[in-house]
Amino acid sequence: MEQIILSALPGILSGMVVAAVSAVFGAAVGYTIGHFRREGKKSKALENGVKGLLRAKILDLGLHYIDEGTIPPYGLETLRSCYDPYIALGDGDPSVTHVVHKCESLPVRTGSEE
Repeated sequence: MEQIILSALPGILSGMVVAAVSAVFGAAVGYTIGHFRREGKKSKALENGVKGLLRAKILDLGLHYIDEGTIPPYGLETLRSCYDPYIALGDGDPSVTHVVHKCESLPVRTGSEE
């Protein structure tokens, strides 16, 4: 009987080790997947927030210059520096593109006139 136990012991021990490693590995994989899902949601929220801020700034500035009927050179630069990243994030609003194109067609004012 003792010999049977001794001969089965290595198999039992290796089975226990495999079970323990599998449990730890499974828990680590589960944690990692959960972490990436949470981080993915945060990343998407940040992306949407930045896109919303860029959209608001583009529309605010663009409509201001359209109302004035002219645009300063720095106004075009500012619009472009907001519009390009907005498009890179995935343009979902054609009205933003329309406002930017309308501003690009405005007369550019020169000098120090306000």
